[in-house]
Amino acid sequence: MNATKAHVTINIRINDDHYKVHEDEMTGTALKNLAGIPSANLLFREVRGPGDDEQISDSTAVHLHNSDRFYDMPPGNFGRR
Repeated sequence: MNATKAHVTINIRINDDHYKVHEDEMTGTALKNLAGIPSANLLFREVRGPGDDEQISDSTAVHLHNSDRFYDMPPGNFGRR
């Protein structure tokens, strides 16, 4: 029996821009490249409800879900409002 991965389309947002991806897992670097984010910037996944958003390192493999939202922040602005 041949086990092949089914074709997936996952809708995500990065910095309010919509992307359709065909992988259920991407690294932080791949997400930054997709959205044209500078490599030095920090990447976060919004967490629903109370709690801090999840910081995604460049090498972290992120399991993607429909409606995931990500945003970046220049490293000098971390923790500022």
